[in-house]
Amino acid sequence: MQSMRTPSALKLLSQSNQRSTGLPSGVLWPVGLLSLGTLLAEHGFEFKPATTPWFHLAEAILAGFYLAERVLLLVRGPNLWAVVRQFRFEYGVLAFFGVLALASAVSSAAASNLTRFFHLDNVWDLRFHIIKLFLVANVLTQLLRLQQRLLFRGLRPEWMLAGSFGMLIVAGTLLLSLPRVSARPDKPIGLLDAFFTATSASCVVGLGVRDTGTDFTPFGQGILLVLVQTGGLGIMTFVAFLAITSAESLPIPQMLAFRKMVGARTPATLRRQVWAILGMTGLVELAGAACLYSSLPAEQDRLTRAGWSLFHSVMAFCNAGFSLPADSLAAFRNRPLAMLTFMALIILGGLGFLVITDLLGLRVSRLPLIRSIPWVRRYNERVPVYRVPVQTRLSVLMTGLLLLFGWAGFWMLEGGHILAGESFSTQFWVSAFESITCRSCGFTTVPTDQLQPATLLMMMALMAVGACPISTGGGIKTVTLAVLLLALRALMTGRERVEIYGRALPQRVLLTALAVAVLFVLASGLGVFGLSLCDPKIPLRAQMFEVVSALSTTGLSTGVLSQLSPGSQLILCVLMFIGRVGPLSLFLVVARIRPPPRYQFPEEDMVVG
Repeated sequence: MQSMRTPSALKLLSQSNQRSTGLPSGVLWPVGLLSLGTLLAEHGFEFKPATTPWFHLAEAILAGFYLAERVLLLVRGPNLWAVVRQFRFEYGVLAFFGVLALASAVSSAAASNLTRFFHLDNVWDLRFHIIKLFLVANVLTQLLRLQQRLLFRGLRPEWMLAGSFGMLIVAGTLLLSLPRVSARPDKPIGLLDAFFTATSASCVVGLGVRDTGTDFTPFGQGILLVLVQTGGLGIMTFVAFLAITSAESLPIPQMLAFRKMVGARTPATLRRQVWAILGMTGLVELAGAACLYSSLPAEQDRLTRAGWSLFHSVMAFCNAGFSLPADSLAAFRNRPLAMLTFMALIILGGLGFLVITDLLGLRVSRLPLIRSIPWVRRYNERVPVYRVPVQTRLSVLMTGLLLLFGWAGFWMLEGGHILAGESFSTQFWVSAFESITCRSCGFTTVPTDQLQPATLLMMMALMAVGACPISTGGGIKTVTLAVLLLALRALMTGRERVEIYGRALPQRVLLTALAVAVLFVLASGLGVFGLSLCDPKIPLRAQMFEVVSALSTTGLSTGVLSQLSPGSQLILCVLMFIGRVGPLSLFLVVARIRPPPRYQFPEEDMVVG
């Protein structure tokens, strides 16, 4: 259990953090701003080659400031190990980049190989790139520390969640507006296009008014990758990681806020949950990138293959539909390894971190067929039973049922239409993939605008349900649908309480599920109404599909985005933001929460329905 601290102790902790800074705060923050400005100027604008050495000199000096700050922390600190424990993340970053710099200086062969791999001119370019990454890491750490200090001021978690995504969208808009982000000088990326793309990336949607593979340079594609990765995990997850690695215990307000944002069930599991989220994300995305790398033609350039694989692995796990090919993944519909990899990444990202960690804790010896073996049965009698939570059971059950429903429905509806003439294996893979991707991701293997109206309606229903709670997907969530169906079953069977798997659900859960569903329907209706006013010539079917896709953060499109007016694009931006933050969470941001009353009114029956 995390230790408890009073408000006075929390104030003292904040003051001690400020006193332990190596350089004065009036110096370190300008260093961060100068570092950010230097990096953006060098990579975001066009300069003559003669200015490159001056940029390198400025970056080396700024990196020296950060190094001096770390040294002064050790010198001025009252206790060497206490300072290292408090700022272990900063010293970890310093040690990591120090090892990289030392390795590049000692091992000339390895440095030369990396230089050729990244298509750099010489080894010194590699070393200066290490310095640039060091500056980026320190600037991001400063921003996360600022977010952490805001929690000391008692801001509500809903405000922090909505505010973090808002700041990410603003930062993404400014970055995507840089001149060197656009790959087409004749058609630069305007402010509205940058805002729409940044909102779509930060909210892990995948809708785009510009083609990702042709309209963005590798620098712009890298910005999209960072926005999607940050938006998929959430900024507060990184803030929580920074906090738990900087202190043995957390103040109660900060601990409760982090627990709510990362989905930890108890305060004692907060630290483990944060480590599991980041560790599992890194391992899954790297494994997915390795599988995609092996599925690409071997004659391609290694850096190009690695970049393509990592980009699409992150997009698939974060359930964002940005793809470098203009036709999405249509070229991979006959490659089983690539299709399986994409489907596995999308499912894992849609299941969510709570479900995956619960499933990892389930022993194989408890599975129905295996536990009937005599020696396994004797083993289970000696080992305590691990009970899978109800939420995990419902998440897995609803995910499986929805995937089967979408797979069978798409195959039946499109088997004689868009899949006509295709082989049995192609129809199988395409139907399975579309069933998976239309629930939370925006990848596709068929032209969406050529699907039948009945197929589009089925896909809209799947998009509205979406993924599981505490995941990278959107929608009202599978558990919400399960709770509503269980409530309907309780009403039909005459039960007073909603029950499942030997447990009764609290009334608060039912009211929350009902509120989420109602708010989703209201937001969808208002979105369609707004698009009808701004673009009356767009078919109503396409308007409904784009609205549901944006609100559920799915990212599929019927191809009308380029035809939408600026007003319609702004409406979709609002819907994407609502879908990522959550309709209920956003409602709690603007609503004033009052303490519950200490009285109850008498009940009066009504006729409903």
